Amino acid sequence: MYHRVRTTTGFDQLSVHPDRFEQQMARLQQSQCAVTLDEALDMLRHGPIDKPAVAVTFDDGYLDNLRDALPILQAHAIPATIFVTVAFCDQTARHARYSNERGRLHLDWDEVRELSAQPGITIGSHTLTHPHLPQLASAEAQREIAESRARIESQIARPVFHFCYPSGDLGDREARLAREAGYRAAVTVAPGVNRVHADPYLLRRTEVTDRDDEWAFALKLAGSYDRLHSVLHRRRVRQFQRQALAVQATVAPDGRAG
Repeated sequence: MYHRVRTTTGFDQLSVHPDRFEQQMARLQQSQCAVTLDEALDMLRHGPIDKPAVAVTFDDGYLDNLRDALPILQAHAIPATIFVTVAFCDQTARHARYSNERGRLHLDWDEVRELSAQPGITIGSHTLTHPHLPQLASAEAQREIAESRARIESQIARPVFHFCYPSGDLGDREARLAREAGYRAAVTVAPGVNRVHADPYLLRRTEVTDRDDEWAFALKLAGSYDRLHSVLHRRRVRQFQRQALAVQATVAPDGRAG
């Protein structure tokens, strides 16, 4: 799981320096383990999986995915899925994490179409507006998941089969809505390995950061951090649930903040 490939003045959890990304993609090329998300799904559905396989994904649809990540992916023949948010591509909103960053942050639709035409690049949906889906009413959550697929398909003139839950926040309802919307699969931020017959709407991913040198990246590929990451992920989920309950507690029965 990646988000951005760019040069930064300090550490950003969601950004990987182009030189670091180059090292990581070279490692995947050498290991010959990189597959498309569709290929990974076929392996999970039908098996057997006789050797480890890795599918590369990007969330949010940042402009640097085209400018900085794509040339590196192409140089090493690494396929990738890029999950885009409709409002970000419309340029009517931007990721709140980078609200103060100058310049255009996200891909526009011409650039999404350019990416979708590249061999090995697949475009997936990351909702209409990047909300916390579990906090939405069912009708609104359904619209975010289903309408985003239709909007992206109309822009790139290609089918969209893959969905990514914003911030990885989901429950049984969100997984059901992704299935009902016609997606082939959906990815989370829960860490770890996906094995044969894994639920395709609850696919796990391992986050890669700029601190992952060659040794750390190799350990992540081997699953050495999975247990630790699972503990940290469960802690994050509990914190988010407490925050959501605190928000609900401040809302009066008529829907107004109390």
